Amino acid sequence: MLNNSYVVWEGASLIDGSPIVLILTGFVSTSSNRKTGRLIQSWILQQEFVPTFAASKGLDEGICGFCSLKLSQTGSCYVNLLPVNNIHRKYQEGTYPKFSENEIEVLRRYRYPIRIGSYGDPTAVPFDVWEPIICASGRYTGYTHQWFRNDCDLRWQQYLMASVQSLAEARIAQSQGWRTFRIIPPDAPLTENEILCRHTEDDRIQCENCLLCDGASSKPNIADKVHGLKWKVSNFVKYSESISN
Repeated sequence: MLNNSYVVWEGASLIDGSPIVLILTGFVSTSSNRKTGRLIQSWILQQEFVPTFAASKGLDEGICGFCSLKLSQTGSCYVNLLPVNNIHRKYQEGTYPKFSENEIEVLRRYRYPIRIGSYGDPTAVPFDVWEPIICASGRYTGYTHQWFRNDCDLRWQQYLMASVQSLAEARIAQSQGWRTFRIIPPDAPLTENEILCRHTEDDRIQCENCLLCDGASSKPNIADKVHGLKWKVSNFVKYSESISN
């Protein structure tokens, strides 16, 4: 019987060595996320800490690396961690079965698209853990804030967008072979090699049908207006102004 959620991998974070876990959800019950639509969601979590606690105490480096949007940094990450707490609780309770070749076959047969890193940076988990899942699906979206690190596995360029917060970061990432996904303030203009997220232009378009955010290709770079809770949006605008001055 197909379950909704699975533990794919447990091990040491490639970012800081702390114990982390990769969990996939959405095989049976689809995500309620109106933007993404039906994507298999993936969660990279600290094994030992409840997500809200880890984020508030800065104990999330193993999964978020040096992302400037973290709660302990600028406090502008759009992810609502309360539902993620429930995923972590079920993991701690041993509710989720282990991911296996059976689920790989499900992905291969039905081509469910994968959201590589619904929360947490995908590069914290070994590339070789991810690739069979990505290849079985063949359809995916994903982002990393770790693109600038010297030890970032460049094989990720074929699957992930470099997540950037400024024009300067975008230029650097693009010069290194990454396509970029740039978060912008609500009134910021696009550059000539960017297009606006299609869902932001037309909320009838969902990620499951768009899939432009899928790594290196001749497709344009993507920008999207900051979204989330009002205080997070405000924090991001202040941060954006500080790095542009």
